[in-house]
Amino acid sequence: MNWDDLRFVVAVARHGSLLRAAKALGVEHTTVGRRIDAAERALGTKLFARSTAGLVLTAEGEQLLAPLQGVEDAVAALERRASADQHELVGTVKVTGPESFGIAWLAPRLATFARQHPGLHIDLDPSGAVLDLARRQAEVAVRFFQSKDKSLIVRRVAEVGHGLYAARSYLARYPLRSAAELADRPLLSGPPGDAESAWFAKLAKGRKPTFTSVLSVALLGAAKAGAGIAVLPRYLGDAEPDLEHLPMPDEPREALWLTVHRDLRATPRVRAVMDFLVAQFTREKVALRGK
Repeated sequence: MNWDDLRFVVAVARHGSLLRAAKALGVEHTTVGRRIDAAERALGTKLFARSTAGLVLTAEGEQLLAPLQGVEDAVAALERRASADQHELVGTVKVTGPESFGIAWLAPRLATFARQHPGLHIDLDPSGAVLDLARRQAEVAVRFFQSKDKSLIVRRVAEVGHGLYAARSYLARYPLRSAAELADRPLLSGPPGDAESAWFAKLAKGRKPTFTSVLSVALLGAAKAGAGIAVLPRYLGDAEPDLEHLPMPDEPREALWLTVHRDLRATPRVRAVMDFLVAQFTREKVALRGK
């Protein structure tokens, strides 16, 4: 038995296909297929059956999955502890964050930090995916929700405020004198479901937006083009000289949480990234929240 084959078995069981497992592992799908075949030959049993939904565990595979996940967890714990014993500020720290916040706020600051530490490599994933810190999919997470996992250390580091913005050129032609006039304006908003979109819809008396996007940076681009009035994070809107903030009552705010696995909190490179981010959040808390 090649014990390394086991992680490929667990990955396919978790993701349900060779392609998705390969993407998660960072290898070719043919490599995953070969590793699965090798594991099945070594164990002398068929672990997966093909179906219209992808690869499905056989009954024998189901019986082996829990022990295999236990092995994976043990290896991940060993890696975390070994990593925590390193004392030099070298190596890679993977940071995961929300999409627009990761692109517009985290990226320039973390890139500057990495430039100041030549032995350190920052790998930023701003996809918005909730990566598993226990399985080392990332070392540090910046999130708009508080993780409940007891193995994670979570710290509230900032509040991100939201407000309404429009291009100055748009307002020169169509000035907005009160919130009541929003019902007659083109609105640029996120999809229903988040607090800022609900607040915007209430201000506009339930009028549907003319343009929606899950990405605040997309709404920013639309607002700069003069397409209408957008709800934007304050850190985005206030930084744009071509946009004007339109103060409204009860502007929403959402908490921002810095998250790390407790086994890695003392690792020098991880600690350095976290200390840097905490300092940045503290320094820019007013800009993030909005005055």
